[in-house]
Amino acid sequence: MIPYSTQCIDEEDIRAVEQVLRSDFLTCGPRVAEFEDCLCSYTEANFAIATSNATAALHLCMMAMDVGADDEVWVSAISFVASANCARYCGATVRFIDVDAHTGNLDVNCLESMLIDARKNNKKLPKAVVAVHLSGRPCDMAALGRLRDEYGFFLVEDASHALGATYEGVQTGKTVYSDVAVFSFHPVKIITTAEGGACLTDNEKLASRIRLLHSHGITHDTALMTLRDMPAWYYEQIDLGYNYRMSDLQAALGISQMSRLDSFISRRRQLARDYVDILDQSIIRLPAADKEGFESSWHLYQIQVEHRDHIYNTLRQKGVGAQIHYIPIYRHPYYQKQPYNQHLEGAEFFYSHTLTIPLHPKINRVDQSMVASIIASALDKISG
Repeated sequence: MIPYSTQCIDEEDIRAVEQVLRSDFLTCGPRVAEFEDCLCSYTEANFAIATSNATAALHLCMMAMDVGADDEVWVSAISFVASANCARYCGATVRFIDVDAHTGNLDVNCLESMLIDARKNNKKLPKAVVAVHLSGRPCDMAALGRLRDEYGFFLVEDASHALGATYEGVQTGKTVYSDVAVFSFHPVKIITTAEGGACLTDNEKLASRIRLLHSHGITHDTALMTLRDMPAWYYEQIDLGYNYRMSDLQAALGISQMSRLDSFISRRRQLARDYVDILDQSIIRLPAADKEGFESSWHLYQIQVEHRDHIYNTLRQKGVGAQIHYIPIYRHPYYQKQPYNQHLEGAEFFYSHTLTIPLHPKINRVDQSMVASIIASALDKISG
Protein backbone atom coordinates (compact mmCIF):
# COMPACT_ATOMS: atom_id res chain seq x y z
CA MET A 1 0.00 0.00 0.00
CA ILE A 2 1.27 3.45 -0.91
CA PRO A 3 0.00 5.65 1.96
CA TYR A 4 -1.32 9.14 1.30
CA SER A 5 1.32 10.32 3.79
CA THR A 6 3.76 8.82 6.28
CA GLN A 7 6.66 9.71 8.55
CA CYS A 8 10.22 10.00 7.20
CA ILE A 9 12.59 8.75 9.92
CA ASP A 10 16.33 8.43 9.39
CA GLU A 11 19.30 7.28 11.48
CA GLU A 12 19.91 10.80 12.80
CA ASP A 13 16.39 10.87 14.17
CA ILE A 14 16.90 7.52 15.86
CA ARG A 15 20.21 8.62 17.38
CA ALA A 16 18.62 11.82 18.68
CA VAL A 17 15.95 9.86 20.53
CA GLU A 18 18.49 7.31 21.75
CA GLN A 19 20.60 10.08 23.27
CA VAL A 20 17.62 11.21 25.33
CA LEU A 21 16.93 7.64 26.44
CA ARG A 22 20.52 7.51 27.74
CA SER A 23 20.28 10.92 29.41
CA ASP A 24 19.00 12.03 32.80
CA PHE A 25 15.74 13.51 31.45
CA LEU A 26 13.02 11.77 29.49
CA THR A 27 10.62 14.61 30.21
CA CYS A 28 10.77 18.10 31.75
CA GLY A 29 14.35 18.37 30.48
CA PRO A 30 16.23 20.67 28.10
CA ARG A 31 15.14 19.24 24.74
CA VAL A 32 11.65 20.74 24.81
CA ALA A 33 12.94 24.29 25.18
CA GLU A 34 15.46 23.59 22.42
CA PHE A 35 12.67 22.41 20.11
CA GLU A 36 10.60 25.49 20.94
CA ASP A 37 13.62 27.63 20.05
CA CYS A 38 13.91 25.79 16.71
CA LEU A 39 10.28 26.60 15.92
CA CYS A 40 10.74 30.26 16.82
CA SER A 41 13.94 30.48 14.79
CA TYR A 42 12.34 28.95 11.72
CA THR A 43 9.09 30.94 11.81
CA GLU A 44 10.40 34.11 13.52
CA ALA A 45 7.58 33.80 16.04
CA ASN A 46 8.33 35.38 19.41
CA PHE A 47 7.00 32.49 21.51
CA ALA A 48 6.43 28.75 21.07
CA ILE A 49 4.92 26.31 23.56
CA ALA A 50 5.34 22.64 22.65
CA THR A 51 2.41 20.39 23.59
CA SER A 52 1.48 16.72 23.70
CA ASN A 53 -0.55 17.04 20.49
CA ALA A 54 -2.26 19.67 18.34
CA THR A 55 -5.68 19.04 19.89
CA ALA A 56 -4.20 19.99 23.26
CA ALA A 57 -2.68 23.08 21.64
CA LEU A 58 -6.07 24.16 20.28
CA HIS A 59 -7.71 23.56 23.67
CA LEU A 60 -5.02 25.67 25.35
CA CYS A 61 -5.73 28.51 22.91
CA MET A 62 -9.40 28.48 23.83
CA MET A 63 -8.63 28.43 27.57
CA ALA A 64 -6.05 31.21 27.26
CA MET A 65 -8.65 33.33 25.48
CA ASP A 66 -11.15 32.65 28.30
CA VAL A 67 -13.64 31.00 25.95
CA GLY A 68 -16.60 29.76 27.97
CA ALA A 69 -20.17 28.55 27.93
CA ASP A 70 -21.60 31.97 27.04
CA ASP A 71 -19.37 32.30 23.97
CA GLU A 72 -19.51 31.30 20.34
CA VAL A 73 -16.51 30.07 18.36
CA TRP A 74 -16.78 30.05 14.58
CA VAL A 75 -14.84 27.35 12.75
CA SER A 76 -14.04 26.32 9.17
CA ALA A 77 -16.54 23.63 8.23
CA ILE A 78 -13.95 21.43 6.50
CA SER A 79 -11.36 20.20 8.98
CA PHE A 80 -10.62 17.45 11.43
CA VAL A 81 -13.05 17.57 14.37
CA ALA A 82 -10.40 18.86 16.79
CA SER A 83 -10.72 22.32 15.21
CA ALA A 84 -14.23 22.53 16.68
CA ASN A 85 -13.92 20.20 19.67
CA CYS A 86 -11.47 22.57 21.35
CA ALA A 87 -14.27 25.11 21.75
CA ARG A 88 -16.74 22.50 22.99
CA TYR A 89 -14.24 21.43 25.67
CA CYS A 90 -14.73 24.94 27.07
CA GLY A 91 -18.52 24.76 26.78
CA ALA A 92 -18.76 27.22 23.91
CA THR A 93 -21.27 27.00 21.06
CA VAL A 94 -19.71 26.25 17.68
CA ARG A 95 -20.90 27.76 14.41
CA PHE A 96 -19.45 26.66 11.11
CA ILE A 97 -18.20 28.89 8.32
CA ASP A 98 -18.53 27.78 4.73
CA VAL A 99 -15.44 27.14 2.65
CA ASP A 100 -14.28 27.74 -0.89
CA ALA A 101 -15.64 24.82 -2.89
CA HIS A 102 -12.30 24.15 -4.58
CA THR A 103 -9.65 24.90 -1.94
CA GLY A 104 -11.57 23.90 1.19
CA ASN A 105 -10.25 26.97 2.98
CA LEU A 106 -12.49 29.32 4.93
CA ASP A 107 -14.59 31.57 2.66
CA VAL A 108 -13.78 35.08 3.87
CA ASN A 109 -16.84 36.55 2.14
CA CYS A 110 -19.06 34.06 3.95
CA LEU A 111 -17.46 34.92 7.28
CA GLU A 112 -17.92 38.63 6.63
CA SER A 113 -21.60 38.12 5.76
CA MET A 114 -22.11 36.19 9.01
CA LEU A 115 -20.43 38.95 10.99
CA ILE A 116 -22.47 41.70 9.30
CA ASP A 117 -25.68 39.79 9.96
CA ALA A 118 -24.79 39.19 13.61
CA ARG A 119 -24.01 42.84 14.23
CA LYS A 120 -27.05 44.13 12.30
CA ASN A 121 -29.49 41.81 14.08
CA ASN A 122 -27.90 42.09 17.53
CA LYS A 123 -26.79 38.46 17.50
CA LYS A 124 -23.77 37.13 19.33
CA LEU A 125 -20.42 37.78 17.67
CA PRO A 126 -17.70 35.13 17.91
CA LYS A 127 -15.25 35.16 20.80
CA ALA A 128 -12.81 33.40 18.46
CA VAL A 129 -12.58 32.26 14.85
CA VAL A 130 -10.58 29.15 13.90
CA ALA A 131 -9.25 29.36 10.34
CA VAL A 132 -7.79 26.12 8.96
CA HIS A 133 -4.93 26.16 6.43
CA LEU A 134 -6.26 23.06 4.70
CA SER A 135 -3.68 20.83 2.98
CA GLY A 136 -0.96 23.37 3.79
CA ARG A 137 -2.43 26.24 1.73
CA PRO A 138 -2.61 29.43 3.82
CA CYS A 139 -5.94 31.20 4.16
CA ASP A 140 -6.22 34.86 3.15
CA MET A 141 -4.78 36.10 6.43
CA ALA A 142 -4.77 39.81 5.58
CA ALA A 143 -8.53 39.72 4.94
CA LEU A 144 -9.13 37.67 8.09
CA GLY A 145 -6.95 40.05 10.10
CA ARG A 146 -9.01 43.01 8.90
CA LEU A 147 -12.21 41.31 10.09
CA ARG A 148 -10.58 40.40 13.40
CA ASP A 149 -9.69 44.04 13.99
CA GLU A 150 -13.13 45.30 12.95
CA TYR A 151 -15.19 42.81 14.95
CA GLY A 152 -12.89 42.19 17.91
CA PHE A 153 -12.58 38.39 17.92
CA PHE A 154 -9.52 36.26 18.57
CA LEU A 155 -8.15 34.68 15.40
CA VAL A 156 -6.62 31.20 15.68
CA GLU A 157 -4.74 29.69 12.76
CA ASP A 158 -5.16 25.94 12.76
CA ALA A 159 -1.89 25.47 10.86
CA SER A 160 -1.66 21.75 11.61
CA HIS A 161 -1.02 21.14 7.89
CA ALA A 162 1.03 24.22 7.20
CA LEU A 163 4.48 24.15 8.80
CA GLY A 164 6.76 25.53 6.10
CA ALA A 165 3.99 27.35 4.21
CA THR A 166 4.34 31.08 3.60
CA TYR A 167 1.94 34.00 3.22
CA GLU A 168 3.25 37.32 1.88
CA GLY A 169 6.72 35.82 2.23
CA VAL A 170 6.20 35.24 5.97
CA GLN A 171 6.39 31.77 7.48
CA THR A 172 3.18 30.33 8.87
CA GLY A 173 3.49 30.55 12.63
CA LYS A 174 4.52 34.21 12.61
CA THR A 175 1.19 35.64 13.75
CA VAL A 176 1.15 38.87 11.76
CA TYR A 177 -2.63 38.90 11.35
CA SER A 178 -3.75 36.41 14.01
CA ASP A 179 -3.39 35.85 17.73
CA VAL A 180 -1.96 32.33 17.74
CA ALA A 181 -1.07 29.55 15.30
CA VAL A 182 -1.17 25.83 16.07
CA PHE A 183 1.00 23.14 14.49
CA SER A 184 0.67 19.36 14.53
CA PHE A 185 3.57 16.91 14.50
CA HIS A 186 1.56 13.73 14.00
CA PRO A 187 3.40 11.13 11.87
CA VAL A 188 1.54 12.11 8.67
CA LYS A 189 2.42 15.79 9.01
CA ILE A 190 5.35 17.73 7.51
CA ILE A 191 7.63 16.78 10.41
CA THR A 192 6.83 14.44 13.27
CA THR A 193 7.48 14.10 16.98
CA ALA A 194 5.44 10.86 16.95
CA GLU A 195 2.62 12.79 18.57
CA GLY A 196 2.91 16.46 19.42
CA GLY A 197 1.84 19.98 18.71
CA ALA A 198 2.72 23.58 19.43
CA CYS A 199 1.19 27.01 19.96
CA LEU A 200 3.09 29.89 18.36
CA THR A 201 2.33 33.54 19.02
CA ASP A 202 3.80 37.01 19.22
CA ASN A 203 1.47 37.87 22.10
CA GLU A 204 3.43 37.58 25.35
CA LYS A 205 0.32 37.56 27.54
CA LEU A 206 -1.25 34.69 25.61
CA ALA A 207 2.05 32.80 25.54
CA SER A 208 2.44 33.07 29.31
CA ARG A 209 -1.08 31.87 29.96
CA ILE A 210 -0.78 28.95 27.51
CA ARG A 211 2.51 27.92 29.12
CA LEU A 212 0.93 28.00 32.59
CA LEU A 213 -2.12 26.01 31.53
CA HIS A 214 -0.15 23.35 29.65
CA SER A 215 1.47 22.20 32.91
CA HIS A 216 -1.36 21.89 35.45
CA GLY A 217 -1.59 25.66 36.07
CA ILE A 218 1.49 25.32 38.30
CA THR A 219 4.11 28.03 38.60
CA HIS A 220 7.55 28.35 40.19
CA ASP A 221 7.58 32.10 39.45
CA THR A 222 7.59 33.85 42.83
CA ALA A 223 6.11 36.98 41.25
CA LEU A 224 2.89 35.02 40.58
CA MET A 225 2.70 33.18 43.91
CA THR A 226 0.58 33.94 46.94
CA LEU A 227 3.48 33.00 49.24
CA ARG A 228 6.70 34.50 47.90
CA ASP A 229 9.25 34.04 50.66
CA MET A 230 9.51 30.28 50.35
CA PRO A 231 12.26 27.69 49.68
CA ALA A 232 13.38 26.97 46.10
CA TRP A 233 11.41 23.71 45.96
CA TYR A 234 8.10 25.49 46.54
CA TYR A 235 5.46 25.83 43.79
CA GLU A 236 1.81 26.83 43.57
CA GLN A 237 -1.10 25.90 41.35
CA ILE A 238 -2.63 29.23 40.47
CA ASP A 239 -5.04 28.07 37.75
CA LEU A 240 -6.75 24.88 36.61
CA GLY A 241 -4.53 23.52 33.86
CA TYR A 242 -3.78 20.21 32.22
CA ASN A 243 -0.81 17.95 31.64
CA TYR A 244 -0.38 18.87 27.98
CA ARG A 245 3.43 18.87 28.01
CA MET A 246 5.64 17.42 25.30
CA SER A 247 8.31 14.93 26.42
CA ASP A 248 12.03 15.26 25.74
CA LEU A 249 11.83 12.12 23.61
CA GLN A 250 9.31 13.80 21.31
CA ALA A 251 11.23 17.07 21.29
CA ALA A 252 14.52 15.36 20.37
CA LEU A 253 12.86 13.78 17.37
CA GLY A 254 11.36 17.15 16.46
CA ILE A 255 14.74 18.92 16.64
CA SER A 256 16.26 16.32 14.35
CA GLN A 257 13.35 16.54 11.93
CA MET A 258 13.52 20.35 11.85
CA SER A 259 17.02 20.08 10.39
CA ARG A 260 15.44 18.49 7.30
CA LEU A 261 12.28 20.60 7.12
CA ASP A 262 13.41 22.65 4.13
CA SER A 263 14.29 19.50 2.20
CA PHE A 264 10.91 17.96 3.08
CA ILE A 265 9.10 21.07 1.83
CA SER A 266 11.20 21.24 -1.33
CA ARG A 267 10.46 17.61 -2.11
CA ARG A 268 6.73 18.04 -1.53
CA ARG A 269 6.62 21.07 -3.83
CA GLN A 270 8.44 19.16 -6.54
CA LEU A 271 6.00 16.25 -6.24
CA ALA A 272 3.09 18.70 -6.54
CA ARG A 273 4.65 20.10 -9.75
CA ASP A 274 5.12 16.55 -11.04
CA TYR A 275 1.44 15.78 -10.54
CA VAL A 276 0.60 18.76 -12.78
CA ASP A 277 2.53 17.05 -15.58
CA ILE A 278 1.24 13.55 -14.89
CA LEU A 279 -2.48 13.89 -14.11
CA ASP A 280 -5.04 14.27 -16.89
CA GLN A 281 -6.51 17.70 -16.29
CA SER A 282 -9.35 17.05 -18.73
CA ILE A 283 -10.92 14.66 -16.20
CA ILE A 284 -9.33 15.77 -12.92
CA ARG A 285 -9.44 19.17 -11.26
CA LEU A 286 -6.05 19.81 -9.67
CA PRO A 287 -5.43 21.92 -6.57
CA ALA A 288 -5.12 25.57 -7.45
CA ALA A 289 -1.56 26.73 -8.05
CA ASP A 290 0.00 28.94 -5.40
CA LYS A 291 -0.95 32.58 -5.83
CA GLU A 292 1.73 35.23 -5.66
CA GLY A 293 2.77 35.57 -2.03
CA PHE A 294 1.29 32.17 -1.09
CA GLU A 295 3.38 29.00 -0.88
CA SER A 296 1.72 25.81 0.27
CA SER A 297 3.57 23.24 2.33
CA TRP A 298 1.64 20.55 0.38
CA HIS A 299 0.78 18.40 3.37
CA LEU A 300 -2.06 16.97 1.28
CA TYR A 301 -2.56 16.74 -2.47
CA GLN A 302 -6.31 17.01 -3.00
CA ILE A 303 -7.83 16.53 -6.43
CA GLN A 304 -11.49 16.85 -7.39
CA VAL A 305 -13.17 14.21 -9.55
CA GLU A 306 -16.60 13.03 -10.53
CA HIS A 307 -17.52 9.59 -9.13
CA ARG A 308 -15.18 10.27 -6.21
CA ASP A 309 -16.17 7.24 -4.15
CA HIS A 310 -15.68 4.88 -7.09
CA ILE A 311 -12.21 6.32 -7.70
CA TYR A 312 -11.42 6.04 -3.99
CA ASN A 313 -12.46 2.38 -3.90
CA THR A 314 -10.52 1.55 -7.07
CA LEU A 315 -7.33 3.16 -5.74
CA ARG A 316 -7.60 1.32 -2.44
CA GLN A 317 -8.17 -1.99 -4.24
CA LYS A 318 -5.00 -1.33 -6.26
CA GLY A 319 -2.90 -0.65 -3.17
CA VAL A 320 -3.03 3.14 -3.17
CA GLY A 321 -3.92 4.72 0.17
CA ALA A 322 -6.27 7.42 -1.05
CA GLN A 323 -8.16 9.25 1.69
CA ILE A 324 -10.99 11.75 2.20
CA HIS A 325 -10.21 15.01 4.01
CA TYR A 326 -12.71 15.82 5.47
CA ILE A 327 -16.30 15.08 6.29
CA PRO A 328 -17.84 18.50 7.12
CA ILE A 329 -17.67 18.68 10.89
CA TYR A 330 -21.36 19.59 11.20
CA ARG A 331 -22.29 16.23 9.59
CA HIS A 332 -20.96 14.19 12.53
CA PRO A 333 -23.67 12.83 14.86
CA TYR A 334 -22.31 14.75 17.85
CA TYR A 335 -22.57 18.07 16.02
CA GLN A 336 -25.97 17.17 14.55
CA LYS A 337 -27.23 17.45 18.14
CA GLN A 338 -25.72 20.91 18.63
CA PRO A 339 -27.31 24.28 17.77
CA TYR A 340 -26.75 25.75 14.31
CA ASN A 341 -27.11 22.44 12.51
CA GLN A 342 -26.10 23.48 9.00
CA HIS A 343 -25.78 22.41 5.39
CA LEU A 344 -23.17 24.59 3.68
CA GLU A 345 -22.96 24.65 -0.10
CA GLY A 346 -19.20 25.07 -0.49
CA ALA A 347 -18.40 22.47 2.15
CA GLU A 348 -20.80 19.95 0.62
CA PHE A 349 -19.33 20.34 -2.86
CA PHE A 350 -15.79 20.06 -1.54
CA TYR A 351 -16.62 16.98 0.51
CA SER A 352 -18.41 15.14 -2.29
CA HIS A 353 -15.77 15.77 -4.97
CA THR A 354 -12.40 15.85 -3.20
CA LEU A 355 -9.92 13.01 -2.93
CA THR A 356 -6.49 13.00 -1.29
CA ILE A 357 -3.86 11.07 -3.25
CA PRO A 358 -0.35 10.20 -2.05
CA LEU A 359 2.18 12.98 -1.64
CA HIS A 360 5.13 12.65 0.73
CA PRO A 361 8.91 12.47 0.39
CA LYS A 362 8.99 8.67 0.12
CA ILE A 363 7.08 8.46 -3.17
CA ASN A 364 8.53 9.04 -6.63
CA ARG A 365 7.39 9.82 -10.15
CA VAL A 366 6.79 6.13 -10.90
CA ASP A 367 4.38 5.93 -7.95
CA GLN A 368 2.67 9.11 -9.12
CA SER A 369 2.31 7.80 -12.67
CA MET A 370 0.72 4.61 -11.35
CA VAL A 371 -1.79 6.66 -9.33
CA ALA A 372 -2.62 8.75 -12.39
CA SER A 373 -3.05 5.66 -14.57
CA ILE A 374 -5.43 3.98 -12.10
CA ILE A 375 -7.58 7.10 -11.89
CA ALA A 376 -7.69 7.56 -15.66
CA SER A 377 -8.55 3.90 -16.26
CA ALA A 378 -11.32 3.94 -13.66
CA LEU A 379 -12.90 7.07 -15.10
CA ASP A 380 -12.56 5.70 -18.62
CA LYS A 381 -14.50 2.56 -17.63
CA ILE A 382 -17.29 4.68 -16.17
CA SER A 383 -17.56 6.90 -19.24
CA GLY A 384 -17.23 3.91 -21.57
